Amino acid sequence: MAQRARTRSRHTDGAKDFDSEGVRRALLAALHTLYQSFPHITLPQYLIALEVMSAEKDGNPHTLATLVKKLDMPFSTASRVVWSLTAEGGDIGVIKYKNHPTDRRKKYLVIDKNALPDQIPRAVHRAMADYYGDSLTKLKRADERRSGSSRG
Repeated sequence: MAQRARTRSRHTDGAKDFDSEGVRRALLAALHTLYQSFPHITLPQYLIALEVMSAEKDGNPHTLATLVKKLDMPFSTASRVVWSLTAEGGDIGVIKYKNHPTDRRKKYLVIDKNALPDQIPRAVHRAMADYYGDSLTKLKRADERRSGSSRG
């Protein structure tokens, strides 16, 4: 019981330090914009598309197996949802399979950037900037400087 109380207080202490209202607003803006582009998308489809996008951006694109492991989702569910996000599997078409460079049995899941509306990142940025203001701009500049110096 004492450990549970300690864990709970540790999590709530961090929550006091971060104002998450801007994140909620950005999520709402992204969902609203996504709904305008794809009115019938489900939450699992959105979750998988975001995870595929994040992994690809980090330079470690998912295979179906790694996606299943990361999201702790049944293989059959993930397979159906991924298929529904491809152009062959439905009308959304934001995910496509890409051949693995060295193992012909594996396929990476990647975002089809031509099918993804660019309004979503703009809506998220606008919502974050509206709420956090100059703090967001300063963080972005610091991140750009940091990534620029790590390349050089």
